[in-house]
Amino acid sequence: MMRRLLTALIALIAIGIVALAVWLHRSQGWHPLAAFSFALLVPVVFDAALLGVQFLFAAWFRSRESPHSRYGFAMALRAWGAEIAASLRTFFWAQIRYGDAPLPSAEGGARTPVLLVHGYVCNRGIWHPFAQWLAARGHPVESVNLEPVFGTIDDYVPIVADGVRRLRERTAAARIAIVAHSMGGVVVRAWLATEGAAPVCSIVTLGTPHAGTRLARFGYGRNVAQMIPGGRWLGELVARESPVGGALFTTIWSPHDNIVMPQQASQQLAGATSIPVPGRGHLQLAYDAEVWRIAAEAIDASCGTRVDANDAFRNGCRASSAATPPGPA
Repeated sequence: MMRRLLTALIALIAIGIVALAVWLHRSQGWHPLAAFSFALLVPVVFDAALLGVQFLFAAWFRSRESPHSRYGFAMALRAWGAEIAASLRTFFWAQIRYGDAPLPSAEGGARTPVLLVHGYVCNRGIWHPFAQWLAARGHPVESVNLEPVFGTIDDYVPIVADGVRRLRERTAAARIAIVAHSMGGVVVRAWLATEGAAPVCSIVTLGTPHAGTRLARFGYGRNVAQMIPGGRWLGELVARESPVGGALFTTIWSPHDNIVMPQQASQQLAGATSIPVPGRGHLQLAYDAEVWRIAAEAIDASCGTRVDANDAFRNGCRASSAATPPGPA
């Protein structure tokens, strides 16, 4: 469904670009190339401006939450630029190109199988570069599409359960790992609270609003309403969770997150290992090679690794869990 929505949106944007270019050329006398270039730039500038406003809010929350932390304007500027690229890549390419297709996977790979769970208004396409990297490392990979797009988080629990089942059946693995981005981490918690003793050895969340986010008040859909800080649904989730469940989690979060605010307090989970990665925007976390490495090390530390020298050679990766990943594809 998300793929169809984005395809329709891009079609409307394309019509708007052509209409604006024609108007600039015929009514304003612009050269055709200049008119088209300007019209093409308009949606990019709009996206950059919207993200810029988010980063201004993020800076305000960051200054109130950690007044003594000084990351510098240059780091925030780089995070903004990288988030613009990640946003265009996600919504104008990855989710349309890969949203309905299975992700790369190391079938028969010797490392821990990994289920990838995306976040709000996304689909599995956002994971394609990371899935390629995991497959090269020797991890069998499975993924899900959380639909309906604007449904409740509870609607997604059976979808995660089915993804876990498929991955375990494919690999005959007793336990798997899960990596979730944004809302996907909350979905996994809801599934875990329902499942009880789950066949999971590690859960890594990237930019997940475990305690909600202030920006949820401006979102659309029942799912985003459930992520309003202090809301009834989040409170009920905490009441249903096992006191020791947090030990399964590694939360990777950025002080420059432009969606989850306040950045640090919102992304903490009782019992979890918390790892900050400054200088990354919210979507960028799914594409960042250093974040991939941290996630893989967390999985190896909790689940172990079964790779020997021959397995590592066949999968094109080193046996060490500290292997340096290539850049995003």
